Amino acid sequence: MPDIHPSEFGYAFAFAKTEEIIGWGAEPFRPAGAGDGELADWLTEGEKRLVAAGRLVGAPETGLNFIDDIAQAILALVNPGIVLLAQRKSGSGVRTQTVHVRGDDLVGLTRHPDGTFDLTRYADLPAAAGACAAFVGAALPPLDTEARIETDREALSALRRLAGNGQADQVVTALMQMGVGEPDARSATLALASPTAAGVASVLYCRNNVVEDTESFSAMTNAQDHTWIVFAPASLNGPMILERSSVAALTARIAVGIAARLMPPN
Repeated sequence: MPDIHPSEFGYAFAFAKTEEIIGWGAEPFRPAGAGDGELADWLTEGEKRLVAAGRLVGAPETGLNFIDDIAQAILALVNPGIVLLAQRKSGSGVRTQTVHVRGDDLVGLTRHPDGTFDLTRYADLPAAAGACAAFVGAALPPLDTEARIETDREALSALRRLAGNGQADQVVTALMQMGVGEPDARSATLALASPTAAGVASVLYCRNNVVEDTESFSAMTNAQDHTWIVFAPASLNGPMILERSSVAALTARIAVGIAARLMPPN
């Protein structure tokens, strides 16, 4: 689908009586510092762009309607059941990708540097989860070994501080004492100290366009193209897991977690 101007989304969201979109808020779809007059002009521009692109059909006199594909995408964006939110570091800022899930509709949204948006449809949940895993910079090569450490938030924070302060040997020693071999300990330390790619992939469980629960995976990929993720399997106050991962492994963990969460009780 061709790029979509933010005023087009602004018009669509105003039509749906929704101001903020989960993962984005309201700002990307409004003119900067807009008052009522500027906003009205912005929405008029959005309507004109939608009509010109063939996304809004009909006539003002008899009524304008969104084509089915856009109408379904807008419904997913304004009232999702699940949102996959992927955010990665990019220079001094952060880039964002979302996938809004509503029934069989999985609608992905990313923003270009010029402010326009790319809207992508995904065939299923694994495809959407895989896109998010790749977006946060997880390594493409499949895992050749498995490594997993269970610790707690305080201990993990201490390891991150040591790694960031250049005390790599202490971190390697501590990780080996936790049960991983030296190669994995050095790989994890490099990811903690100086990742070449870093981001967070989150699963947001929503109702009425409000987030009710969240599960997040912090991903760090080192110069060896090894990815390590950090997540809390139970709650933020419980155990923390440091685990070797990849695009395929993180995709599976996200998709399986959602399936387990949504599986009806016996």
